[in-house]
Amino acid sequence: MKDSDDARSRFLASVSKLQPISLRSFTHRKVVYASFLPGKTYVVRSGYVRLLAIGEGGNQFTRMLLGKGAIFGDLPFSPAMSMKEDSAMTSGATSIFEFHRQELEAAVRRDDAFCEALLEVYGRQLGILDRRVQWQFTVPLRRRVAMILLDLMEFGRSPCPHHGGFLMDIRMTHEELAELVGAARQVVTAILNDLRADGLLSYTRTYLCVCSPVALAQVIQSKENE
Repeated sequence: MKDSDDARSRFLASVSKLQPISLRSFTHRKVVYASFLPGKTYVVRSGYVRLLAIGEGGNQFTRMLLGKGAIFGDLPFSPAMSMKEDSAMTSGATSIFEFHRQELEAAVRRDDAFCEALLEVYGRQLGILDRRVQWQFTVPLRRRVAMILLDLMEFGRSPCPHHGGFLMDIRMTHEELAELVGAARQVVTAILNDLRADGLLSYTRTYLCVCSPVALAQVIQSKENE
């Protein structure tokens, strides 16, 4: 995870040297944009953003949850895609850079270090999206929950003052986590209780600590309950 920290730090350092359209601060559950805006690219300076899409049945769902150093919107150097996020909403207090896509692309072309940092950020985000697509219909819920928690640790965590392990940077209700994994809240709560009983998690209403990222990763690799 140190590599993830380094990539985000280098990317944000490059982004911070540019002149954005704006640097906007939001409180919890505020709309960044209600529909996809061609030509606008966003970078999360702090906090988290939910990318929301519309499913086949017309229901809205969380496609991705991105944190510090993530890039979204009209992605630079990206070809037209059939699936664009329909809207973006904050999760917790969040600060976001807004850029013109063409100006961001021009800056990347001028700076090799910026280009390298952007490629690393892209790679990590695509990895998260790829895992989400793969497990959406095939992976048991216990493994989905573990995967989401480890993915979110990519965007921020700190040594847990309550127990050994790492304190999650984002606070989520069981309902919000259930939405992210595509399951009922009661089922997700039962899984979290099991993971806590197994010593992998420790949590209250105010914090969630991953006691052992290694053990949580082993849950993802497990074929149990398939």
